[in-house]
Amino acid sequence: MIVFKQVSFGYPKRPLLFEGLDWELKGGNVVGLLGKNGAGKSTLMRLMAGLVRPTDGRVLFEGEMTFDRQFRFLDQLLFIPEKVSIPDHLKVKEYVGIYGDFYSGFDPEKLKQLLHDFQIELSDRISNLSYGQQKKLQIAIGLSSGARLLLFDEPTNGLDIPSKSAFRKVVSAHLREDQLLVISTHQVKDIEHLIDQVVILDEGKIKLQADMEALEEAFVFGKGTANPPEAFYTESHLLGTQFIAHASEEISGGSPDLELLFQAVIEGKLEGSYLSDLNEVKL
Repeated sequence: MIVFKQVSFGYPKRPLLFEGLDWELKGGNVVGLLGKNGAGKSTLMRLMAGLVRPTDGRVLFEGEMTFDRQFRFLDQLLFIPEKVSIPDHLKVKEYVGIYGDFYSGFDPEKLKQLLHDFQIELSDRISNLSYGQQKKLQIAIGLSSGARLLLFDEPTNGLDIPSKSAFRKVVSAHLREDQLLVISTHQVKDIEHLIDQVVILDEGKIKLQADMEALEEAFVFGKGTANPPEAFYTESHLLGTQFIAHASEEISGGSPDLELLFQAVIEGKLEGSYLSDLNEVKL
């Protein structure tokens, strides 16, 4: 669905963020995009959305350059940036009507259900909504738009704990199989049980792209009072140790811990031979 071909990009008077990047994301997935501050996550999203032009190379959505911003592409794209800016003089009904006219696949019935789930009324004036409610409004519009490429940058920022739970539920319930949702976030725990695939970005490179099922099959993410000899990455805490080890008959553990995985990748502990097991089960 989205393909990067030898993409380079950098802002004026700064080093290149990306150089010769080849990357592909396929439809039918919820992808978690993780990276340190300044790693280029938001820029990567903007390249996918066609909001910035690559210095070199091409970013393609089903064969068409995203930066060309053709109608067919815009009809299939909805990008929610980290900072939401909504005209506060409008009512919710008036605001969503704009999107209803813009997207050919917009589903008003789905929108009504999502607004109900998020406890937002069509009669509400946007100026009376909190920042978190405005964020939920954008998410509801995104999931109702019918667009096949959804880009959410830090969607859970500003959401309280019940709203984060509602976010996970509505995404799971309302995302279609032909859609691709990319979530860029620092709030790793908010998406841990939502995503199908994790992508870790560091130093302008995709250091890891893996399906969650493949990670669970290849590795063990566990806790204990001592470092197991099979572990290739460990973190010590007051109550014991967290570790990642190769899965085997002798050792078992829980589902992938994204925070632990992220640190292992950033510190170079999950590369080379340690990725061989993952490659064997990659879906």
